[in-house]
Amino acid sequence: MSTPPNPFANMQGVRSEEIQAEVKLRIAILGEPKSGKSWFAATAPGPVRYYDFDNRAESLEGKPDLFVSKNTTMGIVESDLSVMKANKIKKLPLPTTVVFDSVTYMVKAMEEEIRRQSPGLFKSIRVGNSTNVYKGKDWDVVVGIQRYVEYLVAELTALDVNFIFVFHERDEKDNSESTAERTAYTGKVVTSPQYLQNTLSLFNEVYRIKVDGNRNYQVACRPNFDINASTTMLLDPMEKPDIMGMIAKHKAKRAALGGVK
Repeated sequence: MSTPPNPFANMQGVRSEEIQAEVKLRIAILGEPKSGKSWFAATAPGPVRYYDFDNRAESLEGKPDLFVSKNTTMGIVESDLSVMKANKIKKLPLPTTVVFDSVTYMVKAMEEEIRRQSPGLFKSIRVGNSTNVYKGKDWDVVVGIQRYVEYLVAELTALDVNFIFVFHERDEKDNSESTAERTAYTGKVVTSPQYLQNTLSLFNEVYRIKVDGNRNYQVACRPNFDINASTTMLLDPMEKPDIMGMIAKHKAKRAALGGVK
């Protein structure tokens, strides 16, 4: 019997059977303040380049294999990206995982960088006797931040490293039901700020971490009534907050199913 012609001849790509979900991780983590987001992100495969935008690096004490940037600016991030791109060309080692914690506060650093490049997009507001704060004048700043997140994802994807974006969460506003007098909510949680919710489509893994009154931590990996979580790995709907452990569980399940080794 003759071999059927290959419909993908001369096309670039790989067959789905050869794709391994955990090889390069694109993870978004959502959670309330003090819910263990940073600790969870730090369980990723190391070495980890950790950008601390919340100025809470002390919460990572005891975590091995982290190289933490405190008081982070986007200039530091851009400089590091240049170093990593040069090292990739030179075939030098790269971080295994890059973490941004949290995107909610990284937005402020992004606004500062956008204001540096386009000061006309912001208005100055005097606070106290000698301090000025700046607020974006229109939607262009929001679009700029959305594009900035997309740019970082594209750069890190090209570097072929794992990356994790940590978000604070907020209740999702129901725009269709809200009025000027009353804000309605959908019952789900989304990223804070909400205008970055659409960027979650850039990630293969979207997790929500929660902690109860007994300090029990759980991670939602699949959609539920609270959040549209998702995973490409063979995980249960709820997992313990341990990324390395989650990867090991996925590999074990895949091997048991006779998957690609």
